Amino acid sequence: MLACQTKVYGNMTVHVPSSTLFAHQRIKTGDMRAEFKELFRRVKKDFEEKHGKEPMINKITLSLPQPTLDDNLSDFTRLKRAFKKETGRERLLISHEQLIKLPQILRKNDFQVSFYYVKEPGDVSKIVYLEEKPGQKTYALAVDIGTTSISACLIDAESETIVREASCANAQSQFGADVINRIVYSTKRNGLKKLKDTVIQESLNPLIAELAAKSDIQTDQIVVFSVSANTTMTHLLLGVPSDDLRKEPFIPVFTETKDLLLKPSQLGLEINTDGLIVISPNIASYVGGDITAGVITAEIRESESFTVLIDLGTNGEIVVGNSDFLMTCACSAGPAFEGGEISCGMRAAGGAIEKITIDPESFEVSYRVIDGQTPTGICGSGIIDLISELKKTGLIDAKGKFVKEKNCKRIEYDEYGIGRFLIASSVDDEQDKDIYISEIDIDNFIRAKGAVYSALVVLLDSMGFDFDMIETIKIAGGIGSHIDIKEAINIGLFPDIDPSKYEYIGNSSLIGSYVAALNKKAVDYMDDTANNMTYVELSVHPGYMDEFISASFIPHTDLTRFPNHKG
Repeated sequence: MLACQTKVYGNMTVHVPSSTLFAHQRIKTGDMRAEFKELFRRVKKDFEEKHGKEPMINKITLSLPQPTLDDNLSDFTRLKRAFKKETGRERLLISHEQLIKLPQILRKNDFQVSFYYVKEPGDVSKIVYLEEKPGQKTYALAVDIGTTSISACLIDAESETIVREASCANAQSQFGADVINRIVYSTKRNGLKKLKDTVIQESLNPLIAELAAKSDIQTDQIVVFSVSANTTMTHLLLGVPSDDLRKEPFIPVFTETKDLLLKPSQLGLEINTDGLIVISPNIASYVGGDITAGVITAEIRESESFTVLIDLGTNGEIVVGNSDFLMTCACSAGPAFEGGEISCGMRAAGGAIEKITIDPESFEVSYRVIDGQTPTGICGSGIIDLISELKKTGLIDAKGKFVKEKNCKRIEYDEYGIGRFLIASSVDDEQDKDIYISEIDIDNFIRAKGAVYSALVVLLDSMGFDFDMIETIKIAGGIGSHIDIKEAINIGLFPDIDPSKYEYIGNSSLIGSYVAALNKKAVDYMDDTANNMTYVELSVHPGYMDEFISASFIPHTDLTRFPNHKG
């Protein structure tokens, strides 16, 4: 029985397994896969070749004349003069924290000092990190804050290589699965502060600490924090009121971010106190910096042909355009693509089932698990495969309901008649728990895929485009690197066009954050992208709801749109 249909007549205790709560899932960290490292490197290289390079931070090593009775300049004056002589830059700023460390570092290293600095407007430079011993490195952190989950990678600031990656749940999920529920919660007493503190203290800082510990560095060696997120998540990260985002005419407090004066200590971020905070600019109420960062990865502006970017997340965003124009919209897809609100769903990480097939005769299941581990759940790409296979074998109908006449032993029904399909059994497959998908899970996923498909249809229709005019569709998000495009088309998530036109580009938001963490030119590029993108508000579009209802079937109510559908 659904919780909303349960009648309570007295005191009761509800047990919710911690493993099903996103806010209590542990941080997962490790080396990034080689193919993803190469993707990050290629995007960065391509961007630099086309748009140039201006380092976010700069390193300099100076040998200062040692003080004497005749040369009794202060330590900082001595440092500033040497810096000006070497670089020609007039002013050098230093924080209180760095000033305290300066005398000991100079005398310990015979007045030879290396430090990292940033160039600020007006011929001003600012020290962000003094090396306490020669060869000490600094790092940048690129972060994608999603509504459901958070991904990050630690970057060696000098070599610009990725040291380690990590992911965790967005602990704000305990206050609402989607942006609207969180905005509503933010209006309650102390709600806004609680949301800000939760994402920082329960998600970001533990993630930072874990990355630092596993990489054998100190958190104050992290001097750049580059983050991309949707508009609501950006507002909540900064503790900025977001209630007007959900009220017509849907106005954010800010979209541009380059003029925001932010310090890590103000936010409570446990990185270098003088570290830079780079936030990808937002576009509109429901399209944010994750998309401006994603455009870097998708390279839409560098192509004359029409390209589509689909970011599959809780707040599904779509961009259509080329070198001449950019149009965008967002739809409330919910967390299903990232495993949220799915009984055995999880993020695309070790232990997640990412590929599934079902034998059409015996209904036996074969699957592949990320990193070859014992399966602990199923990620977005696995869910797509599973629903498509269930439809192709006739085990579910167009509404996602199990067909009882099939007499499949893997389908079980509870006392309320709600069916579930068993993927792996705790008894037969020696699992810690059963892994399955229920009719409720399938319904959640159908609504998620329907939201994305209908949003794409409406966006293209608003421009007078059809699917035949699209040259490339680039798929982004944490859904899983081995998403099967044909299976996604089969369930009606994507339009039924030539599968070769599709390309999975990974977490485009995180890749864009990575490029922006190292290159000021990328920050300027994102600003220009945001300023030149046209936003379409679906909630007031007259045809969107009709399209959504039609798309809330497998694959669609109009089968002529899916001539290659199997099932």
